[in-house]
Amino acid sequence: MKAPDLVAYRQLFLLVGEDWMWVSRLVMPDDKLTAIINDPLVEIYVLLADGRPSGMLELDFRQHGQCELVFFGVAKSSIGTGAGRYLMDQALSIAWAHPINRLWVHTCHFDHPNALPFYQRSGFKPYAFMVEVTDDPRLTGVLPRTAAPHIPILG
Repeated sequence: MKAPDLVAYRQLFLLVGEDWMWVSRLVMPDDKLTAIINDPLVEIYVLLADGRPSGMLELDFRQHGQCELVFFGVAKSSIGTGAGRYLMDQALSIAWAHPINRLWVHTCHFDHPNALPFYQRSGFKPYAFMVEVTDDPRLTGVLPRTAAPHIPILG
């Protein structure tokens, strides 16, 4: 699969992740992000609805025998339509078609409240809990103040 260009990738990343505080790829230097999305061991898929992007799936096979489901999600307009289940079924099928013995994903409390139960229904099992602290991207200007309205802005 051909990787999207940098601008298209970041637009897709924002489309899917703005309300869930996805910022890592927005602040990553262009050269580093370009190297990741063009790596032959990283596969990026775009879910289309009526010809328009409505979801993304990024699989990273750079660790031998493993696959990380790095980014997964659907646009706000596709939540609750079955698009997420369809995309996850594709993710599982694609990942396990490779010679891997571990498929993993991480989520956080900013993700959709049904993300963890959805991942568990998809066969993932929780194995670790970590605390990450970062500046609120709505206060730093990386995301608009209207992003993630369900998460209070402290500042």
